[in-house]
Amino acid sequence: MHKTIEITKIVPEKDSIKYEIHDYTGMGLLKKEKVSAWVKYYNAEIFDFTTENLPESILALPITFYMLPITWFYNIELIVPSIDKTLFENLETIYQAYSRIYGPFKPEWKGKVTAKNIIENKIPTNHYDNIVFFSGGVDAVHAGISNPGIRNILVTVPSIEVTFNQQKEENYGNDFIKIKSRLIREFSHISESNWLMITNNFLANVFNDKKVQNDLTNVFKLTSHAFYQDGWWGMKYLGNLLSSAPFAFAMGISKLIMGSTFEPLENKPSSNMDGANPELSDSMKFSSITFAEQDGLLTRRSKKVQDITDWFSTKSSKTKIWACSADDTEQCSKCLKCIRTQLNLLCAKQNPRDWGFVKFNEKQFEKLIRNYEYHEKNLCWLWDIIDSIDNNTTYPYCNDMLHWMKAIGYQEYNRRVLKRIKSGKYLRILKIHKYPYYIKSILCKAFSKHKL
Repeated sequence: MHKTIEITKIVPEKDSIKYEIHDYTGMGLLKKEKVSAWVKYYNAEIFDFTTENLPESILALPITFYMLPITWFYNIELIVPSIDKTLFENLETIYQAYSRIYGPFKPEWKGKVTAKNIIENKIPTNHYDNIVFFSGGVDAVHAGISNPGIRNILVTVPSIEVTFNQQKEENYGNDFIKIKSRLIREFSHISESNWLMITNNFLANVFNDKKVQNDLTNVFKLTSHAFYQDGWWGMKYLGNLLSSAPFAFAMGISKLIMGSTFEPLENKPSSNMDGANPELSDSMKFSSITFAEQDGLLTRRSKKVQDITDWFSTKSSKTKIWACSADDTEQCSKCLKCIRTQLNLLCAKQNPRDWGFVKFNEKQFEKLIRNYEYHEKNLCWLWDIIDSIDNNTTYPYCNDMLHWMKAIGYQEYNRRVLKRIKSGKYLRILKIHKYPYYIKSILCKAFSKHKL
């Protein structure tokens, strides 16, 4: 059976691009046999940007980049009406990079991309120097302070983090978009850079993600560290970020900058094994446009936070550092990323409330940490935080707790965290008497003659 997925329609509409995609595989890889997808650009008018004047091969870039990973499995042929020549010639390089990070992928899984037209696109006159991707998190803010000024454009793509249309709630995602819009506006004012926000419905409406993730786990049996970290979602991360590609081309911008999530463990340098790995961003090319070296590639997170607070001090200002993925106008202050970032700020002698964590409460936070509720699967973050605590410093917030963590050390703290988690599992088992239905179910399985 010839298995194809085809992009059958590309329609530019002022500040948007609309796509129609057909799944002819019979395998249910897309949400529906015919899927409608879109990309929308906000604040585009200040750049005189419209999608209507762009070549079809450039308009096709967002959905082509996003669909590309499906061709590495299932022996799928992706048919596109038009493709940029540089991208087409670079497809094998992209495949090999992802195979090294997420695989190895087997050659017999591999499909192909077929284009009706292959177009060489010459980038227009340069109007700006760089696109700086900005989510509001530590890595993104550091990239922003490293590349300030009118020649750089801050770009946020909140659709990477929230699958808006999958949720039953009618307004789900609205608060998240609002906060991302507010963050980039506020930071652009301080950094004197212009900004653009991009949304799309790719994560929400294109792939049957549960099926693909399940197949990659149980059929293709991917077992790499990167696949364990962020799976199928991570393979599509950069493709989603490249919803920015038509705008970059139209503005004549040849360099794309993203913050690095690199973090060493003790004296062992390591690269993040996930969808933001620098080897993956280095593989992405179209027209004359590439990713620059990731910002802060060898800079520890604790140092980035210190750099950020120092930079804003020179501006007599502060900003919100956004770690939380909750659909809310305020951060929860309790999730893993919130805890990690608040600890970084405390180690930089800062009050997290001044940096966007309005729910931070010193006593409650100390209790959370001392109860071993801060659980990092990747110990590099925990090591970095504890290593950055200075024995000779009196910290204005959570001083006793920070020195307590320093005295314990990252390995012992993690051991106690794992012990707490294990004890919690046993306690749940011991409390089974509180749930009569489950006891009845266990008895019925043990004695088959009984019926529920």
